Amino acid sequence: MALASLASPQLSLAQMLGSGEELRPVKADDNTQPPTPTINSSTGLTTGSTPDALGTESDEEHDKNKTLPVSALKLHSAVSLYSFRSVREEVGYDEPITLEQALNYALDNNLGIKISKESVNYQRYVLLGNLASALPSFSMAYNLTRTNILNQKIKSLARVQLERINYPVFQGGSIMYGALGQAFRTRGWQHAYQATLNDTLLQVYQSYNNLLLARILLQIRAKAVEVDEEQLRVNQQLEAHGTGTRFAVMQSDALLASDRQALIQQQVGVRIAALGLNFVLNYPMLANLVPAEETITEESLWQTNAKIADIINVAIKRRPELREYEMFKFGAARNIQVAAAPLYPSLSFFTVVSYTNTTSESTDPLANNANNAGETSGAGVFGGLFRTVQNGMGLTWNLNGLGMVNAANIFGAQSLNRQAGIQANQQLQTVFQQVRTDYLNWRAAREQIDNAAYGSAVSEEELRLALIRLRQGVGTNLEVIQAQRDYINALTTQAQAIVGSNNAQAQLLHDTGLISKDTLLNGYKGSLD
Repeated sequence: MALASLASPQLSLAQMLGSGEELRPVKADDNTQPPTPTINSSTGLTTGSTPDALGTESDEEHDKNKTLPVSALKLHSAVSLYSFRSVREEVGYDEPITLEQALNYALDNNLGIKISKESVNYQRYVLLGNLASALPSFSMAYNLTRTNILNQKIKSLARVQLERINYPVFQGGSIMYGALGQAFRTRGWQHAYQATLNDTLLQVYQSYNNLLLARILLQIRAKAVEVDEEQLRVNQQLEAHGTGTRFAVMQSDALLASDRQALIQQQVGVRIAALGLNFVLNYPMLANLVPAEETITEESLWQTNAKIADIINVAIKRRPELREYEMFKFGAARNIQVAAAPLYPSLSFFTVVSYTNTTSESTDPLANNANNAGETSGAGVFGGLFRTVQNGMGLTWNLNGLGMVNAANIFGAQSLNRQAGIQANQQLQTVFQQVRTDYLNWRAAREQIDNAAYGSAVSEEELRLALIRLRQGVGTNLEVIQAQRDYINALTTQAQAIVGSNNAQAQLLHDTGLISKDTLLNGYKGSLD
């Protein structure tokens, strides 16, 4: 992506210091007059005009202020010449990316989304298991028993096969209430999954904007280095011609060294911001993601006439965390009946099919085996083959610890139910606080853009006048340096204000539950009623 900075329609920063022309004092009889105030194309403000007493601007003026173009000025050698080598060695390759591509990639590959999805799947399987508890249970057993009756000198071999089907009729409500409680918990985890989606979309949007801001600031820092080099060259030429001073050269050299250091730090900041986006996307860390946009502008993610009461009503309806804690509360209430189920007797029907084959033989050689055949052995083993079918009813009533254990479990479940209700109320209060805070941040960020645009226009005019004074011989190099610093800081503040407004709007979309790929790309166009 080409790196660039901001241009002025009157006298751009590149025209002032980056054109390569030698700066010479202008004679007094040149009748140089400062240009009349005009509309600044980059800020949309008329030089000399200020916001009103409350710091507000009309929508028309705000539309002019909300964009910071950086494509008018192209860099020459500053970035490549002072590129921090360690950054380039750590980077594998550059990869351009748009916001839409980043959102789509995150929805498909983000690890947090995948983890939350598996949590929902687990809860569904648990619910399926609870529902299956109402079905009949089947058991089968096969026993092979060899018996040696020593006093009778008889050996027997018993083969017993049992098939049992148990039909649960009443289990104290544990099956029904357990399934209901798990159903509520499953729905709660589904809302938690939606909350994870919302969190991921917000992280991607903010990480992308932070990376875009970091690269814009890198362009500003790189342009400052380029201008510093030209200013140093001009002062060296003036010193060589006898019209400059060594002190002015030293000042320019010191400013260049400071801006080089700031440029290196910003290069590292850009790479760290790119790594943050890589992490959210689950993208290879070797890639250096580069935003495709070359300008930053305030997006209209929200209607400017939105009222706080309407926004809060939307948040109550749409915020997934509220539905999540509500479902968890309902699930905790069902656990009380589950804890009380063991206090009731349980009733079930059963069917048992058995097959028994027992053979016996005498170990006494003097005994008459024929007479012993079919006799009952001393161990109660009947010789012969038996096939039986049994149908019956089982009624059991167990009170573990005279019921005190179950009573304690009931009180514990009631306590957890109250805790779930308190947590739901706490989450509601949290949503109220977040939405109101986001609303204030959004409104403040919108005004900060206008104020920052005005500050950029003023600092640009300050730099223009400082250069004119220097050319006419009535100004000093220190004034130009200070004006240049003010201009760079003003551009930085304006860029930060624009990105801050976008992030504040995205945060408000998130905290109202309206965030989605469509609303982040096109803004929320629906009704707040």
